[in-house]
Order: sequence, then structure tokens, then C-alpha cells
Amino acid sequence: MKIQYVVIAVSLVLAVVALLLFTGVIPGFRSGSGGQSGEITLWGPLPQAYFAPALSDFHNRFKNIRITYREMRPDTYIEELVDAFASSRGPDVFLLPHDQIEKQKERVFVLTSDIYPLRAFRDGFLDSGDIFTSPEGIAALPFYTDPLVLYWNRDLFQSAGIAQPPASWDAFSALAAKLKISNGVAITQAGAALGEFQNISNAKDILALLMLQTGNPIVDRATRKAVFAEREDGLTAGEDAVLFFNNFSDPRKTTYTWNRTLPSARDMFGAGQLAMYVGFASDLDAILARNPHLNFDIAEVPQIAGGRVKATYAKSYGLAVSKQSRLAAVALTVIYDLTSFNQQKLLADTGVTPPVLRTLLSNPPENPVEETFYASAIRARTWLDPDPERTRSIFQEMAGSVLSGAARLDAAVRNAQNQINALFLQTQ
Repeated sequence: MKIQYVVIAVSLVLAVVALLLFTGVIPGFRSGSGGQSGEITLWGPLPQAYFAPALSDFHNRFKNIRITYREMRPDTYIEELVDAFASSRGPDVFLLPHDQIEKQKERVFVLTSDIYPLRAFRDGFLDSGDIFTSPEGIAALPFYTDPLVLYWNRDLFQSAGIAQPPASWDAFSALAAKLKISNGVAITQAGAALGEFQNISNAKDILALLMLQTGNPIVDRATRKAVFAEREDGLTAGEDAVLFFNNFSDPRKTTYTWNRTLPSARDMFGAGQLAMYVGFASDLDAILARNPHLNFDIAEVPQIAGGRVKATYAKSYGLAVSKQSRLAAVALTVIYDLTSFNQQKLLADTGVTPPVLRTLLSNPPENPVEETFYASAIRARTWLDPDPERTRSIFQEMAGSVLSGAARLDAAVRNAQNQINALFLQTQ
């Protein structure tokens, strides 16, 4: 109980300071603030180099607190994290992916409103960070956001006599057809990568993006029920998304430009054989590493023509304090500082992805690529995912069964919604 009182006392002070930290009025906590000391373990799937500037700055100001960051493999991160917590050897602070909020909620020290004011949170962080909030409190402080953007090959566009990337999905479809080259059966140059899961790692995220752009939240966070199959008028959000997505891999359609025999979408774009690739901001480094001479540019993702909502999808990570931590008060100081104005500015200046604070996003850099990332972060949305691996399989089955003719569009979407609702029941 003693540590709980310490946490609350320290947190009340920090909550007031947070209001100033978000706006940059004060640069951060002074060294030795509150007489705190100890070594905090921090785990996450982001590269060590991403954290290095922020941790160096932190240690220069906090002489009595040490942060040891352990970089984990992205593909095994959650499994290792869960195993560590099961044996009571987990970290004090960990990066919580937004799609793991439901699965890891029992391991998170929740910041209630008396510890961290919700008003300070919403005034400070971008809208997509709201996914970390619930009636019980705040599961994590947003730290890293990675929005979907449109990568387009300038050389392929120029060769086809096209001057601009598409602003709408209607234009995207038309350009994809125009940019495709085939030698009879085989596609030698793809206009766009949509319609398959096997060789499009972002397929699930693209489907989510299409649904979110209709204004549908995919899951109602208040009721924790999927709603993308709910009909208002015309097609449901899920039906509309699946129909559009499948058009690009259906040989019967004029928009046919992609199939499962092709290389992975990102690799094909890097090879200069894919005109348009819907990918994350973080894909930039991998594309440049694949082909440093590739002549490409980046734009915001297309939108629904005449749509009510201008949005993209983003992956988000928040800094969460573990319930198992014996240094919870010190851990709170760490996550407050690493999400402060100065620290987020430092990370934005040295990293690829945009910051998570409104004050920083309102002043984008002059670099046109970063400017696009900033604008996309502002418009980013996400959804409450009960189990990311299983929902990927559900989305894949939903789209694939319609494309193959094994299921009707409305039945496939309704079945997918029912399966996701069943996942939520399992987490209660």
C-alpha cells in the first residue's frame, strides 16, 4: 500500500506539470526532481537508435534515474513480454501497441483521472492517442505514431503522362488501371497493391482505413462491439471496403492490377515495378535501403470523393507502466518526461515518424516528406482491436471468401463482425 500512496502523491504533482510540458512552457523536470532514484527497465520493438537521443538527454537531467532500454524483435515482442510478466520479470515500462490494449490490460497500471487529468491528455496528444483512454483511465501515454501514406513512383507516373498522385480513391482506381503493364497473363508493372493478403503486409490496415474513412469506427469503444456491418443506407462500411479492396485483384475488373503471384508490395515498389504503394511512414527507410536511387515521392492517402471524413489509419505505441513495477512513481516520471514537448521534439528531429503532440504537429518542418507525415498524423484514426492476429485472419477470410465467390458480400461482412464480437466476449 505504501508504494501506491507514493505513486498517487507524485502523480498529482506531475499531472499539473504535464499541462506545461505539453505546451513547451517548461522544458522538462529538473535533475533529481522529487528526490527520486532507481533503474527503470523499458522494453519495446523500436530500434535502440530511435531512443538513444531521448535517453541521453534524460540521463543528463536525471542523475539518479537510469533507463535501460531493451530492443525486442517486433515479431516476437508481445510473446516475450507476456512470458516475462508471467514469471514476474517484466519491465517497469513497456511500449504498448494500440492493438494490444485489450490483450494486455491486466498488466497495465492505469492512470485514473485523479492521477492524470483527461483534459490534459486530450489537449496535449493527437486524436488517435485517444485509443489509450477508457472510462477506467489512461492505459498509456502516446509516444510513437506511424500513419499510412501513399508512396508513388515519379518515373512510372511521368512515363504514363501523369503529373499528380491521386487525391481520391476514384482517381486512384483509374490511375492504377492506366499504370498497369502486362505481357498477356503476367503483370510486369503493377499500378497499385490491393486485393490480396499473402503479399500485402498492410492489407488489414488498408481495409481498416477504408472503413474509417466512411466515419465508421469499426468497433464502438463504449459498447466494445464491432459495428462495420451495421447498415444505415446503401452498403455498410465493411461491404464498401471489401468491394473496393477486391476490385484490384479480380481479373474480371478493369481495375485488376495485383495478384498473389507477385512479390511483396513493398519489395515490388522498391524495385520500381509498382506505381503506388499504401504503406506506413516507417516504411521509408526500408524502401530507401532497398533502392536508394528510386525516384519516388509521398502523398497523403486518397480519400472518398465527397466524403464527410478526411482520415488515414495509424499504428500507435504508448508508454505504459507495468502493474508489477516496484518503482511505479519513478516509472511515471519517465513516461511523463519522454512524452514531454522537448523530448518529442528531439525524437521528431532525429526520427522518421511524426511526433504525437499537438503543439509540435501544428508546426510542420519545411521538408515536404515530413510535412506529409505530420498532416497524416493529424488526420490519423485507429480502432479498438481485440486480438490483432485473429482479426487479421478474420479480415482475410472476409475479403477472400467474397473474391472467390464462396460467400456473398453481406454474409461475409456480417460473419466477420460476429467473429470479432466473439473475441471481445472472450476478453471480458
